[in-house]
Amino acid sequence: MKQKKTTVLAAAAFCLTVWYLAGTAASANPFNFSVIAGQWARIDGSYTLAVKNVTSDGTADVSYFNPGKIHVAESLVSTQEGRIRLFVTLRDKGYPGCTYTLFYYPEQDVLAGEYFQAAVSRTYEVIFVRKEK
Repeated sequence: MKQKKTTVLAAAAFCLTVWYLAGTAASANPFNFSVIAGQWARIDGSYTLAVKNVTSDGTADVSYFNPGKIHVAESLVSTQEGRIRLFVTLRDKGYPGCTYTLFYYPEQDVLAGEYFQAAVSRTYEVIFVRKEK
């Protein structure tokens, strides 16, 4: 009976150690979010994203222009499926909760994803390229 109790305790200790290490590894952010900082131009029009002050906790100062400034209500930088993800919500005249869900592709140095046009409830595929400094 003593051996069974020791085995159960050893198994429980092992499981707790694995759980703790997995949680520690998952909370460590291996991504450098600052790579998305800069000026980005959408390839199909005069739309521009300006991303600055990107931090490891997922905050960023994002501005949007078409060509005038449009109010950005929310922006969040995170990861999804191994890529940096930028989510932006626009709330302004003509932009009633429109959103961008963009992923950074370092191979091409582009932000690509979807634009949800809330006024007509349609989603479009979009690509932003980095503007030269």
